Amino acid sequence: MFRKILSMISISELLAPEALINVAEQIALDNPDDCELEPWVVPGARGEGLLFLVLMWRNDTSYSAFKKFLGVIGILALLYPRSYVDYGAELAYTDASKCEWKPWVYVGTRLVGLVYVLLALDELRKN
Repeated sequence: MFRKILSMISISELLAPEALINVAEQIALDNPDDCELEPWVVPGARGEGLLFLVLMWRNDTSYSAFKKFLGVIGILALLYPRSYVDYGAELAYTDASKCEWKPWVYVGTRLVGLVYVLLALDELRKN
């Protein structure tokens, strides 16, 4: 099920990154119109969507490695959600200090991190 959900997101990211980014900004930011993306973000999102699809569907070994990698990312998001979000904002926005995150974003980041860690642990248990 995780593979199908992430595949839908990855296909959206590949085919319509601007729309996906706009929706995410509307959900997560109090002031999305004040936050300007770096020029590389949209093509980077396309590349990420393609890379995720390849890793998930190439073969079971690459999908297993992908889930373990998500576990590493999940540890960072789980333990340091504020730093994780703030660092990502610094990379993605021309002036990240203008971005005002909604209060739930850091808790949501921690929860996504927990899901990634649990997914990786389940994968390690299978091996």
